Amino acid sequence: MKEEMLALRTAVDCLLLPLSDRRLPLLVPLNAVAEVVDQPPALARAATGVPWLQGWLRWREREIPVLAHEGIARTEVDAPSGSLRVVIFNAIGAAAAHGFYGLAIRDLPRPLRLGSDSDLRAQEVVPPRGTAMVVEHGGEPAAIPDFELLEQLVVEAAALDH
Repeated sequence: MKEEMLALRTAVDCLLLPLSDRRLPLLVPLNAVAEVVDQPPALARAATGVPWLQGWLRWREREIPVLAHEGIARTEVDAPSGSLRVVIFNAIGAAAAHGFYGLAIRDLPRPLRLGSDSDLRAQEVVPPRGTAMVVEHGGEPAAIPDFELLEQLVVEAAALDH
């Protein structure tokens, strides 16, 4: 497998977001994240039954959709549980009018600083749906989300459920 070294010009603060035991963690830039909600209130279930929509969360006087990355990738989605956490993302693309959206995760995110001396490598594998690229850092694989698709799904969720 051929790997390509990714060069970073400046340091980037990131978070590794654990999805489930079966999935690669997501590597996201910290500035894309508005908040991590630990033990959120119960999610309002989505009326649509689409596997990528975990439900709706009341957050800062807003109703925001919470996506399930496993459902986006078309794999089995775990039912919401007491250990659910939600990462709130700033919407800047297609979903900018909605302001924010959430992504369900299973454990606390791990901070990571990537700099010009980081050994971040792109993996030549076909990324699953919802993933823009699979990378490796320090021998650990991670997935970089396809934010464009996530935001398209937020727009679709709003049209389907509200």
